Amino acid sequence: MSNPWTRLTLLAAFGLALQGANAYEVTAAGPGSISGKVSFKGAVPAPKKLPISKDNAVCGSGEREIVEVNVKGGNLVGAVVYVTKIDAGKPWAAQADKALLDQKGCRFAPEVLVVRKDSELTIRNSDPVLHNIHTYEIIGAVRRTMFNVGQPDKGDLKQPIKVRRSNAVKIECDAHDFMHGWAFAAENPYVAVTRDDGSFSIDGLPDGSYELKAWHPVLGEKSAQVTVKGATSASFEFAK
Repeated sequence: MSNPWTRLTLLAAFGLALQGANAYEVTAAGPGSISGKVSFKGAVPAPKKLPISKDNAVCGSGEREIVEVNVKGGNLVGAVVYVTKIDAGKPWAAQADKALLDQKGCRFAPEVLVVRKDSELTIRNSDPVLHNIHTYEIIGAVRRTMFNVGQPDKGDLKQPIKVRRSNAVKIECDAHDFMHGWAFAAENPYVAVTRDDGSFSIDGLPDGSYELKAWHPVLGEKSAQVTVKGATSASFEFAK
């Protein structure tokens, strides 16, 4: 009869091998690039309004507008465009492992953050009030708490970005229900957030065919097949 511990060891080794096979490998940047715009068609949803009910000296007074769909001139701001299923390519940017989320004036900055999957996120409290950062991995209609940490004083803390099945992370403050933000856990460095004019650019790609996706935390996700040979363009259009 075979040793059960031997079987368990082999299964564990096989699992680690599969995990390693799926990991992104840094080799070299390629000559290709993808650039374009993400647009929005139709009536733009009105912002949500929440009362600023505490710490008014720091957070302000009245109501906080939560702009879930930020459109300027027909262009969608704050969408994440990324290449999927690429095994190897350019190095991560130097700041990839130094992602910073600031809490200042009772707002998250940036409102949409790209962070390297499985890296540490630095969370800064720039306010002289308690913040309690609460992050959720969004898996379809399910919200899975990743970490829930109080920051009573100014300063930094670090938390790992450990997602299981999704790239989408919702960020809230349990001390201030009018604070909302999002993070995208990237599996490779070929990712960009759309600018104020809806534009994006991704460089350093090896020539080839790729699946390019545009993700928005409220509007969902769109996909396109792109063949990269030198400079290539692509665009996406969302509607509510």
